[in-house]
Amino acid sequence: MRALRLTYRRLTYRRLTYRRLTYRRLTYRRLTYRRLALAALTVAGLTGLQAPVRADDAPQHITLFGQPSVNNDSVWMAFEKGFFKDQGLDITYRLFPSGTTALQSFQAGQGDIVMAGDLPSVQYFFKSGKKFRVIAAMERDSKGYVIAAGKDIKTPQDLIGKTVATRVGSTGSWFISEYLTKNGIDPSKVTIKNLDTQLLPTALCQGDIAAFFIWQPIGSRALEICPDKVHYLGDASGYIRGYLLAGAREDWLNTEEGAKAATHFLEAVTKGQAVAEKDFPAVAAYAKAKLDLSEKATRDQYDTMERPIALDDGFFKDFCSLNKWALGAKVTDEPLDLSKFIWVKGLEAVDPKRVSTLPSSC
Repeated sequence: MRALRLTYRRLTYRRLTYRRLTYRRLTYRRLTYRRLALAALTVAGLTGLQAPVRADDAPQHITLFGQPSVNNDSVWMAFEKGFFKDQGLDITYRLFPSGTTALQSFQAGQGDIVMAGDLPSVQYFFKSGKKFRVIAAMERDSKGYVIAAGKDIKTPQDLIGKTVATRVGSTGSWFISEYLTKNGIDPSKVTIKNLDTQLLPTALCQGDIAAFFIWQPIGSRALEICPDKVHYLGDASGYIRGYLLAGAREDWLNTEEGAKAATHFLEAVTKGQAVAEKDFPAVAAYAKAKLDLSEKATRDQYDTMERPIALDDGFFKDFCSLNKWALGAKVTDEPLDLSKFIWVKGLEAVDPKRVSTLPSSC
């Protein structure tokens, strides 16, 4: 009987012990889970981690139209340094021979932001029923617009009776007009041929044209192809200051999504601008890898450029001059209303100093 009682006590003790051990294990696990959770929250707080990304925080996709030209280098560096990604943008970057060509696709409803020259942008503004807006002047210069000519062309007067070329409708058209007029040449005495930019060097080297008026690096390419036949007759200094503009549709900019994307784009390219201005090797490396441009061709344009990424006093002054010429040359039928031509909200959000007060009139 005593043996039975001892056995029962031992069994009871073992059951109690097992229960206590089980309880302790469960308690330990609960404490461990709580400590792990607390530790995770602490780490998140210390490292700035946030909750998982929601679907509406996914990268915003937009399509950007540009050109294979060094004046796009603020955009190039924004890609290379990840500034677009930092701004939550996923960008498809499509290249066109010129802004005029890019605007043809833009007019068909493609693309979100387009980069194009001054005259093409003004013409498209009117063609679109004034539904196009410039969001920033990306680049401007005079020396980057060149006249590449055969070596027999030594003075402006040597162009009389000859055929010259540009991308008609581009800033090159404005350049030719101002150059001939200021040098006392009747424009009707010179034949102007329309060629896409990539065709100009070959046409000049083969003697199909006497000269072309266009932006760099097209002139540099011609001199690389046939240096014994071609030289620079001059540049646009004293004639025009050409622009690369970034623009978008008014309807898109009036949406929350469009305004947000355009503002983030401008934030990224201003950071790209800071890199491009100081890091020529990075710009040259991109130009070589993506466009097969020589370092000299890149340098020829790089050294002439100003990158305002702004809508400033210089912009307003130059576009008043362009407006006056366009009306006189009957390129446009009515004055350009600068207040309707621009969208300032994006730049004002990025840096208000990049936007100047509109002139009362041109």
